[in-house]
Amino acid sequence: MLDDILSAYGWYDHPEGPKFVQTHRDEYRTSGHWLFLPGVFSAFHRVLNSEELWLIHEGRLLVHVIDPGGGHTILRLGTDIAAGERPVVTVPLGTWQAAEMAEGVPYAFGTNVCAPPFCFDELEIADRDELVREYPDHEDLIRRLTRRS
Repeated sequence: MLDDILSAYGWYDHPEGPKFVQTHRDEYRTSGHWLFLPGVFSAFHRVLNSEELWLIHEGRLLVHVIDPGGGHTILRLGTDIAAGERPVVTVPLGTWQAAEMAEGVPYAFGTNVCAPPFCFDELEIADRDELVREYPDHEDLIRRLTRRS
């Protein structure tokens, strides 16, 4: 299955981490597939012009959200509803988010949808030191899911 997914699209490495390919863009929304492989994570970032929907097709992801007040939530993206996973999660506009594969998962494949449409001018990738200063209670998580500034 993974080989089929890799060969089906013209993937590129997204600036915040996983492989990505845009699949739709119009005046109202954008969508694209993402692919997490071993050792890959989506670094803390925020989309400044839209909320973001994450949908899962294969595997499982942990989407970490830090709200403006400093609260940390883990959105469990997957299809095991009984275990607390959800096949679709929403990250609110302007909220810090990062994602990583759940333990024991060989890869994760899914889709992101942004409305209004995503544009790179509205993407902010976190500066590790600044985010730690803003949310010191989450220093370990932030250091693990950011890249050196």
